[in-house]
Amino acid sequence: MDARRAALLRLGTLATGLLVLFVVFNVLGVVDRTRIEDWIDDAGVAAPLAYVVVAGILGAVLVPGAALAAAAGLLFGAVAGALISLPSAVLTAVLARTFSARTGGDALDAVSGERLTALTSFARRHGFAAVVVQRLMPVVPDGPLSHAFGLAGVRTRDIALATLLASGPRAFSYALLGANADDLTGPNALFAIGLNVATGALGLGLAWAVVRSERRRTAAVRDDASSAPGTPRSPVPPSADGHDPPTPSSSDPGRSRR
Repeated sequence: MDARRAALLRLGTLATGLLVLFVVFNVLGVVDRTRIEDWIDDAGVAAPLAYVVVAGILGAVLVPGAALAAAAGLLFGAVAGALISLPSAVLTAVLARTFSARTGGDALDAVSGERLTALTSFARRHGFAAVVVQRLMPVVPDGPLSHAFGLAGVRTRDIALATLLASGPRAFSYALLGANADDLTGPNALFAIGLNVATGALGLGLAWAVVRSERRRTAAVRDDASSAPGTPRSPVPPSADGHDPPTPSSSDPGRSRR
């Protein structure tokens, strides 16, 4: 088996495993909020620490982050639940990134074409900003994207710091929804929904700014390359009759003898 086929096999196995986990936990709902609450309740006074560890691992295997944060809100209250959700979100991001980077990161480089290489290079250059934008999007799941960031080669430091910085508003909104699960039309629940919408709009604005900055950078690189000394000039086009134009060395020989 050549290197490319081996890389494709590794990536296919990773993608299949993640797809199965996504279906099990997001479609079939094997682990729901009630089950998470039962696990954490059994920890007693160590419940906050137990939540961080359990939720961090569950998030890495693609249990929905919204369910995890809502469970934290119901267990600990909106504010405390949001604060406890942040370290668990960071743990999820680091675990998912590390697993996928070690499992398929070099395999992705081996099979990437020009466009995919450009995309991964963009993610590596703007890793922190890319994670911040994604974490602000309320409808984009963190778990799968954390694995994708690992495959793209985003640094662990970037994904951890960006998750800690940008996951706060969404963690608070989901925790607030969990704490008010019995009154989803009340003012607190409506505020949580509005906060989700606001963070999503902010994420879209940041995404537009990052893409615009990258386009300007690419255009500047192209301009510098075209104006650099030693850049070969375009060949002189042939004349209308299809023959190449005369060069100084091919001028009239009689004129050179005069």
